[in-house]
Amino acid sequence: MKLITSNYREWLRLPICVLLMAAALIGSGFINIPYLPVGLLLVMLINYTMFRSEGLSFSALGFDLKFRHLLLVPAGIVLAMAAYLLSFCFGAWVRGNSFHGNASVNWPELLKQLWRVLPTTAVQDFLVVGYCYHKFIRLTNIRVATIVVGLCFVSMHDVWGGNLVNDLFYALILFTGYLMFSTALLRSGSIWLVIGLHWGNNVTNSCVFTFNQTPTSWLFLSGPKDVFTAWQAIGLLAAGFIGAASVIALVSVVWRKRRLIL
Repeated sequence: MKLITSNYREWLRLPICVLLMAAALIGSGFINIPYLPVGLLLVMLINYTMFRSEGLSFSALGFDLKFRHLLLVPAGIVLAMAAYLLSFCFGAWVRGNSFHGNASVNWPELLKQLWRVLPTTAVQDFLVVGYCYHKFIRLTNIRVATIVVGLCFVSMHDVWGGNLVNDLFYALILFTGYLMFSTALLRSGSIWLVIGLHWGNNVTNSCVFTFNQTPTSWLFLSGPKDVFTAWQAIGLLAAGFIGAASVIALVSVVWRKRRLIL
């Protein structure tokens, strides 16, 4: 691990990038252009500028128009859907729920939700596996960078404020989700896979496989939603881990060597 004091100018790039992206996201709230994700475009521009200032480009993240990289988006969506379905079914079994299919899915609404989710997930991806993560790895190492940025990813979500045990479970599951994203980036060498996984996961858990029936649900549950025993709590924690762990294992098998350019 390189010493933090080795080059303060290089370390200074991290807070500068974070502040620029925060300002961009705040500023984008005052710019309303229909169907144009201004915040995402500004965050991408900042990432690109930071890479270029070091003589690098988006190729450092595998963010290009190569066909083999673009294919990672639908592959990530399908993989995320399968992984979440595994967790969904395992959790339903732990609670003793019944499954129901929705015979009248509102497909136009599902397509709208698919588009609405993309900018938010992609913004988070460039925040936590973009330039800052890439730079942090080069300044320290993969393990330190993943832990620190993973905790930042957890802090981006509304974790605290409820039952402490539930909050800790949720935080652990979010951190495991970040390990899935970081592994996908490091192994595949492309942020496209991360975007596909994140996009597919968020659409699936909010619109496709749901606890209650919604117009876009493919599958929904009936039965108890609460946890009554310690074993059920442990089982639900395992359910939260099993999907992400399956993706990590599969990605690690498909790409046996790390592909990210550092």
